[in-house]
Amino acid sequence: MVGKLITMLIAFSLFLPVGNVINFDAVKEERKELAILNLEENSVDTVFSTNTGFSIYTNYNGIEKRTPVLQSIFNGIDVDNNPETGENGIDLKVRVFALPLIQQTDIGWVLTISFALKVIRLGEEIKNGELEICFEGSISYGGVHTFKIGYYSAENEEIPREIREVITVAPYIFYPKAPEFYINVEPVFEGKDKNISIILEYENLGNHKISIDYFPATFSMIKIVPDFSLNKFNFSIEKYTEVEQTIRIRYEGVMNVSMTIEDIPQKMEFSIGFSQEEKRFEYMASDEFNASLIIEAFDFSYAMKIEYLPRHLICSFGDEGYIYIYINERKTTFIIADDIEEPFNYFMITNLSGEATIQWNIQRDGYIIINGFKGMEVEIKVEVGNIYFRAYSIVEAEHFETNWNLSIPGYVFIDTNNESLFFYSLNFTLDDLFGILIEAHSLKAEDFRVSWQASIPIFTKEGTIDFGSLEKFAIMLNGIWYDVFG
Repeated sequence: MVGKLITMLIAFSLFLPVGNVINFDAVKEERKELAILNLEENSVDTVFSTNTGFSIYTNYNGIEKRTPVLQSIFNGIDVDNNPETGENGIDLKVRVFALPLIQQTDIGWVLTISFALKVIRLGEEIKNGELEICFEGSISYGGVHTFKIGYYSAENEEIPREIREVITVAPYIFYPKAPEFYINVEPVFEGKDKNISIILEYENLGNHKISIDYFPATFSMIKIVPDFSLNKFNFSIEKYTEVEQTIRIRYEGVMNVSMTIEDIPQKMEFSIGFSQEEKRFEYMASDEFNASLIIEAFDFSYAMKIEYLPRHLICSFGDEGYIYIYINERKTTFIIADDIEEPFNYFMITNLSGEATIQWNIQRDGYIIINGFKGMEVEIKVEVGNIYFRAYSIVEAEHFETNWNLSIPGYVFIDTNNESLFFYSLNFTLDDLFGILIEAHSLKAEDFRVSWQASIPIFTKEGTIDFGSLEKFAIMLNGIWYDVFG
């Protein structure tokens, strides 16, 4: 009995985050706990003998099984029903743990729960098959905590020779604080690193499902904090190898979102927020990262991609919207589109540096306003129903504004504070009855306004406008184009 108690104390001390706060570095040390996954058999019996709801789920090439945990640990698992594969017909060895702990933090006593899964593949026969394996069950401790952790290896991706996965959950049941999830994965392959997906499902006061696809899978740690009160997710990612890696994180629960990060640095921390009502997206980070981020919120009809991640970006997208961005390097590209790979409707900005805002309203009475850095390239294309809108500009001015009222009477207003736009193109039509068509190089204007009163217009011009080269400036009224300077 004393030996069992000592073993459990060692497990608690090595396996769970300690100290006054639950922090990323503390949970990282869980990799040192791998020895506890080889505890003597009587300590394993202590953990699971009173928890008969624990099981190991496997699905190998369509063959599904649920094996009791003790049987999985002591006897292994035959995943393919073939006595000729593995070692004496046993294909996988499994070690698991599920341990709760109450610890003191800066906000009070907090319950944390860690789940661990270690899987060893025996033999070569199943190596390239399709496998899902999960440790699942429930714990009654301050409520019922139902969980499922494991991984998925696609066909021909090579099932790892050995993989260690540790998940720590801090649900903050008694505090107005978002739950925290720490995911530590360490795969070992026989050849080069392959792709795998980590599976995490947790249910207490709410349902949370997280899947993480690693391309390829390497030793890494991810912390996810979904803050539902603010519609925001906070992320910390740290990898412990130099291998180039892409990670896709999918969350399903209070909200549904998919996020892909390409060319992940060694360590990064950032947050993303959403507002479905406002079609609003916000990205914030402590630093800039030479990485790419693709965001797909399942309830949005548009996806977003950012190349060379800035410190701060806000986007509200629709017929009326805005973008705010802050960055030090002239490297960031941002696109929001109905399809990232083959966009039909999209908004794209490149060559960004500094701090700037872009606002637009694509309506009969609308505007485009840009304030901020010089040299930015902006391209917008919207083709929906009776609206066709396409604009492209290389902005050398710190302020650029175009607004219009396509009615009778109506007007078009252009202002650049008398600074030059390297190139400006605008093609906007409504119902094929009203429109604006402008194409010009080296355009600069000071409160220029062209207005009309009748359907056959006599244009009235105010302010100043100059072109290095004017290819077209025309207004469509009742389906007929009229040259403003013709």
